[in-house]
This record gives sequence, C-alpha cells and structure tokens, in this order.
Amino acid sequence: MHTYKLCFAAVIGIAATLAPAQAATVFLNNGAPYAEVVHANSAGSGTTLNALTQPGAIPVALTAADGIDAGNGNGVAIIKGLGSGNGNGFSALLIDPSTGFSVMQFKIEDFANQRASNLNIKVNFVGGGSQIFSGFGLPSNSKIDVMAGASEVLDSIELYGLVNQAGGSLKFKDVKQISFDPVMSGIPEPASWAMMLAGFGLVGGAVRRRRSGAALISA
Repeated sequence: MHTYKLCFAAVIGIAATLAPAQAATVFLNNGAPYAEVVHANSAGSGTTLNALTQPGAIPVALTAADGIDAGNGNGVAIIKGLGSGNGNGFSALLIDPSTGFSVMQFKIEDFANQRASNLNIKVNFVGGGSQIFSGFGLPSNSKIDVMAGASEVLDSIELYGLVNQAGGSLKFKDVKQISFDPVMSGIPEPASWAMMLAGFGLVGGAVRRRRSGAALISA
C-alpha cells in the first residue's frame, strides 16, 4: 500500500509540473468576429439574461447586478442598462458561455459625455483560477479581444470598474458584438494527459509483476 501511495504522489507531482501557468492576453483587434456570435434570443431584461450564439446555438449567460436589457429580437446582442440616460447604465457585466473558449471579442460603449478611459477585465479559467487586468485602456474603437494562453481554456469574462481620466466611476452604456471561438469539451489538458499516461504505466507495471510472480510459482 505504501508503494502505491508513493506512486500516486509521483503522478500528482508530474501533473503539477506539466500544468500550464494561467496567463491570458488582452489585445486590440479590428478584424472580423469569431466563430460564434452572441444573439439576443429575445432575452428581454433582468439581472441574468440567457442568450444564444449563432450559428451554433451555444447558451450564454449575461449577468449584471444592477439590471440589463438585451431586447426582444434575435439580432446580435446589444447589452444595455435599464432605462435611458447616463444614470441608467450598468456597472459590471459577466459573460459566461456554457462551453469553454479560447478567445472572446467584444465592444464597449460609454455615454457620450463620460470620456471613459480605463476598465478592469477579470478572466476566469476552466478548472479554476482567474487573472485580472486592472486599468486597461479603452481603444478608440472600444473593441477588445481576450485570448487564452497556450493549453488554457477560458470559462468566463467579467467587465467592471469603468472610469474616466480623473478616476471617477462610470457606468457602461452597452457591451455588444460579443463573439468567441468555443473549445470542444472532453479534450484532456496536459496535466490530465500526464496523469492518464502515468496511470497506464502503473497498471502496466502491476500486470507485468503479476505475470512474473505467476511464472515463478508455476516453475
């Protein structure tokens, strides 16, 4: 039993050394949207809206504590605050597709007289862990991409902390043109492959030892 415990500890050690460091990248991109585009799906309004992508019909949960509206049609989703005017935007938005993804693009708009300059982007990874980009500068076209690092899969993205040049707190007018590239589920990550291969090795070794023992007894 002690031998098996040591072998299991060795497997965990190998997996830990092969597990990727979590380091997403945020960059600016004027290019075309990614494979799946978030559509309103007649989501209506509330604190959590259920949208669908096209063409893959992937469910996407959109959550804001102070209430948002995606409209009643089925065009490309434009997530707005409830009501109208500068005081009726929203302070944060969680974008949570039902599948993992490798990259996501979105466009942020503020109110005309706010002059928003920075926001915070929290990236959550499949399997746990997160990364925060603080005070990220808004580009002139307000379009931002978030991409996973090598061997990583993104789980969700939260946008919050929109501020002006003086550091004053602002609200989002809308977030739109959300698109992403989904990652097929069921594909093991490097750490999982390491554990599987090591496990196969242990099983193979045990089988060989049993066969050797049986051969000695029969001899």
